[in-house]
Amino acid sequence: MPSTHPAQCEICGRGPQVSNQVSHAHNVSKRRQQINVARHHVVMNGTRRHMAVCTRCLRSGLVQKAGPQQGSVR
Repeated sequence: MPSTHPAQCEICGRGPQVSNQVSHAHNVSKRRQQINVARHHVVMNGTRRHMAVCTRCLRSGLVQKAGPQQGSVR
């Protein structure tokens, strides 16, 4: 499993955006805005798997989070 934060949603493809950072003196420089992506267990086509999903896809119902796995030790 990668140790870095996923940068792109596997459902909709949203990724980082570029915007302007404006200081109090109105000095403008580019900054990179990361989207809110987290790895979740989701159910896709009847199978349970790990995916990097943004909060917009979770909120809109494009994916369904998987509950506890049947027969787990926990």
